[in-house]
Amino acid sequence: MLFNRKPVQAATETMQHSGASAIPPSAPTTPVAVPTAKIRDKRVTDIPASMLSTHASWKPAGQWTGVYDLAVWLRLPQGCSRPLQLALRYTDQRGENTVLVDICKPGSFKSALLNGSVEVNVSGRVKDMALYLLSLPSDLPVGLEEWHFLPQIKRSKQA
Repeated sequence: MLFNRKPVQAATETMQHSGASAIPPSAPTTPVAVPTAKIRDKRVTDIPASMLSTHASWKPAGQWTGVYDLAVWLRLPQGCSRPLQLALRYTDQRGENTVLVDICKPGSFKSALLNGSVEVNVSGRVKDMALYLLSLPSDLPVGLEEWHFLPQIKRSKQA
């Protein structure tokens, strides 16, 4: 599995906006334990692979790269005691790829907006694509209100 991240500057800005520090702590920290729940990646929504074809750089086969704007609005009835990390995960000819989109600090808020621009590097046909929240307790209730996946450069309409 490849794990792509936002460029350092974009990730730093995202973390600063979320209230987190992009500078690693000087002393090692102990991971937060969740005693009653297992930690897992939660699939938030599927994205039809056909949505990739709206980008001007899209190719039905071979390698290509496109930048997309992504946003999700989530309902969190109990708030969240762990940071929310939104990722785009897709499977192509190279295998499974994960791209970090945004991070939101923990809190008692009842809703959250996670968004960002992601670069998708595709090799061959995309078989599966979805948005995930990474490393969440499996018993944390999360509802999806709305989501957007839009190309930064759209294909021109052909007559």
